[in-house]
Formats: sequence, C-alpha cells, structure tokens
Amino acid sequence: MIRRPVRRAAEACLVVACLGTWVTAARAQQHSRFEDGARTITLDNGLEVIVVEDHVIPLATVLVAVRNGAFTQEPSAEGIAHLYEHMLFRTYDNDARAFWRAVGELGGAANGGTEAEVVYYYIQVPSERAKAAVEVLAHLVRDPRFTDADLTAERPIVLNELQRGQSDPEGALARSVDRALWGPSWSRKDVGGDSTSLAGITVARLRDTWNRYYLPNNAAVIITGDINPAEILHEAAKQFGSWRQGPNPFNTGEGVTIDPLRSRRAVVMGGAVRDVTILLEWQGPSVRSDAPATYAADALFAIFNAPTSPFQHRLVDSGLFRSVNGSYLTLDHVGPIVIRGKTTPERAEEALMTLLDEVDKLDALDGVTEDDLLLAKKSRAVGDALLFEHGASLAPLVASWWASAGMEYYAGYHEQLNRETLPDLARFARTYVAGKPLVIGMLAAPDVAGQLGDWLRSGASKSAAR
Repeated sequence: MIRRPVRRAAEACLVVACLGTWVTAARAQQHSRFEDGARTITLDNGLEVIVVEDHVIPLATVLVAVRNGAFTQEPSAEGIAHLYEHMLFRTYDNDARAFWRAVGELGGAANGGTEAEVVYYYIQVPSERAKAAVEVLAHLVRDPRFTDADLTAERPIVLNELQRGQSDPEGALARSVDRALWGPSWSRKDVGGDSTSLAGITVARLRDTWNRYYLPNNAAVIITGDINPAEILHEAAKQFGSWRQGPNPFNTGEGVTIDPLRSRRAVVMGGAVRDVTILLEWQGPSVRSDAPATYAADALFAIFNAPTSPFQHRLVDSGLFRSVNGSYLTLDHVGPIVIRGKTTPERAEEALMTLLDEVDKLDALDGVTEDDLLLAKKSRAVGDALLFEHGASLAPLVASWWASAGMEYYAGYHEQLNRETLPDLARFARTYVAGKPLVIGMLAAPDVAGQLGDWLRSGASKSAAR
C-alpha cells in the first residue's frame, strides 16, 4: 500500500523510556494516559521495541518498521520499496496465502505501508492474541524467500494499484507537481514507481534490499493498545532477539542528497472536474539540518488553516477560494510544503495571483497576532489528543516519526512547539516560502485548463512564471 503521508509534526506523540510526553494544560489527562503507558527497550542486536499501553479498546496493534522507502531508491529502481512491501507478504511459508491465513486464525487484520522514509507491516488483533501476532510478524520479516513466480504474479497487482491512483485527477496532479518539485531527485521521493521502473526490478534486487535494509539495527517493533508491557516486551525479545545484525546501511558517508529547486515551474492539467484546484509546493526544511524550522512550519500552518485567520479572511471569506489550506511534512531528507486551494473557473486567474502575492510576503505575517499563535498551539494539542482515539493508526504514525525525526524529537515536540514565537514563524517563511522557487499546479476541466495554460505561457502572470 502506498501512503502519501498526512501526518504533520503535531499529529502523534509517544513517550520513550518513560521520559514523558508532550505536556500542555489542555491535554493533561491525555498526557498522563500515554506517559504512564509507554516503554522502550533496545535489544542486543540493535532492534528498538516501543510499547504504548492503552486499555480503552481490547485490541492491540503489532508493527514492524524499517528505515527504507523511496529515499533509498536509485533512478533505475523507482518503486522498489513499495514492490518489496507487496512481495514480502507472499514469502511467508513460501505460500502467497499463508500470511493471510495466519492473520485470519488470530481473528485479526493486517496491512503494510510504504512512505518516503519508512516501510512497515502491521497486524491488529484482539488483545489476547498480541503475543501470537508478534511471532507472525517476526517470521514474516526475518527470512523471506523471493521467487520469480511470485514477482511475475505481484508486479501487475502493484501496477493496478498505481493506475487506480492515477485515475483520480487530483492524484495525477499531485504526482505531476511532485515530479516537478523534486526534479533529478524524483527517485528519492517516488514511492510508487511506474511500469518502466517496476519492469526492471528483479528478484536479485529484492534480495539486495533485504540484505541491506531489513536488519534489526535498522528496524523497530512498535506495539500499541491493550497489552501487558512486560509480557509483550519479553515476547518481542524472544521472537526478534536472534535476528542477525548487519552493517548500518546509512553509515557509508555517502548520504542522501536532494537537488534544490532553482526556479518556478508550472503544471496545468485537464480532467473531469468542475472546480479549479490550485496546488503550490516548495522544498521545505529537513529535520536533521534545521529542526527549529519544522516547529515553526507547523505553527504557521496551524494559523493559516484556522477559520478565523487573516489568511482565510483574505482568501476564502473574500470569495476568491472555496477552501485553501497549507501543510508541511516533517522528513529527514527535505519535507515538502504544500498549499492547496479550490476555486471557480471564473476566478481561477485572480485566485492564483492573489495566492502568489500572499505567499511571497508570507514572512510579513500580515494580520497575525500573538493570540493567533496561542490559539494555534492549543488547537494542535486538542488535535493530538483526538488522534490517539484512532486505534490502529497510532502505530503507523509512530513508525513514521521513528524513521524520519527520531523519538527524542517526537517526545519533546510539544514543549518545543510551545516556545515558538512570531519571529520564528517569520524566519521559516522567509527561508523557505516567500519569494522562493516553487511549483504551481492547476487542475481544471479540459477547456478551462487550456485557457489557463495559454494565460500562464503568455506572460500575463510574470510572478507566476518567474
């Protein structure tokens, strides 16, 4: 399953080593609930085991996460991390149906996910079957046996999944804008791949992925829900403790480089739609090199999206847009900044020009007050608390955080967010958004798209083209 992550820097929280969670007065009760319920250990082979105890619902989720994903891909193997995810399920007991039978016998449900910087596999079961689920997942990831027959059978299934996503005009626009945003580094961001890249992936390349990345010292086991922490930690150590450690795949000194975007670009697409979608994307901060900007990004877009914000007043209440919202995705290797708006064909040109004017002076924080920032912080805290009511979604969120930002960042996030000031937000906007290279995407009905394309090419919008 391809996941285009929707998590943001305040969308999940976890305590490691019982050190504490994000603390705010607005969520003191929620904080206590998770602070008291979290444990972590690191096995001798380097595997991190993270347990979050929560007895509200008699279910448990067991997940194995691996630091893999699109960021490890070379141009000739776009989509290999996603294909590997699909293929791994087929290798269980050398029978394509055996894993799903095992999950069914546990009375559970299972799935996997591939993102830019993590691949994971999980099972959700009645809480009394949690230890059995740990055993099943350990068996799945530790010693796969890939075959040409399985690859031949699974490749068209992955392609069909990709084609379903591309059949959605919004999905097609997002992919085209992403490709323009990342340019030569597209392979490091292309989770799905395409028919050409997937056709070139062989069993030997899948085995190389396992040998290089599927190591306990490059993985985590995350267990959430109605469990006994001591018992489940013991079971995880038992099932995963003999998983053989290997060389750190990221200790070669070669690092992952993302080529910067150097100019403004535009993508205009026609589709079976009534409204016009305007999509703006920038290359944002990397948590490794500019962690302070990641907190500021989340705070600024919490203000941007608030119904009462000056941005919404100027863009939506004015009638230019039906809706508009912004976001930043925290990643180790350059997270994207995205603003997406919906408008009418009649107002599309005016809406784009006004939006570009807004973002080019975003660092001025026009109309933003200290009260807006305080409200944004409080709304984040409430949103965080609600996310923990989603059961099975907690473990994948923790997996994404573990892989991209690390658990120390995760555990201290809310405290840091509460320190953000308006000058911090202005610095982020000035460094990454205002007047910076971006990709402009527009989706409209074919005739409207043709007119918008002509308008952009004519030079009528110099600020959009520069």
